[in-house]
Amino acid sequence: MITALRESIEIDLLYELEYLLCAATEWEAQRVLVGEPPTMEEPCDHLKVYSMDSAFAHARGLYEFFTTPEKTVLRNEERNFNRLTWRDYSLNAVQESKTYDRLRAALHGRVMHVCKDRSGYGEIKCEVVTLAADILDVWDRFSKHPDLKDYANVLDQTRKQAIKEAENVANQYAGHGFKCPFSNTHP
Repeated sequence: MITALRESIEIDLLYELEYLLCAATEWEAQRVLVGEPPTMEEPCDHLKVYSMDSAFAHARGLYEFFTTPEKTVLRNEERNFNRLTWRDYSLNAVQESKTYDRLRAALHGRVMHVCKDRSGYGEIKCEVVTLAADILDVWDRFSKHPDLKDYANVLDQTRKQAIKEAENVANQYAGHGFKCPFSNTHP
């Protein structure tokens, strides 16, 4: 069981975190460098929007992994929804996020549903890096949970690997003075 859960961190959670951080880094580069005044031309139409949408999708998946209430996790299990959650690693490692609580409705409305109530959509478009940084904080708290000592090292290594990939994205803009917004977040 531990081996399978370790592989889920190294494969599934890494995928979500890596592409969240890479997309958020790309979004930030486009915001800063193609903004006003522009430092460079936009490499392709709508790259900032593609990056934002990708970051939102990966953030939402990770928030659901870390913060889904136990009642919902158990209901999903009864319905045979085979979702990986915090509960697979510990029965009491659920995490909380004030950032996610504040932006949840807009995030779900932008990523998963076409909602009639579009309130919060404008605000969330500016929160891409904030969401990614919050996921890193939630990830840290999760990896430090006392019940997860068997997974702490792989969680930390996975986090570092994802940040390295985001730094690689940022490096393509180094000539414009751009740096990865997550470089100083290694634990």
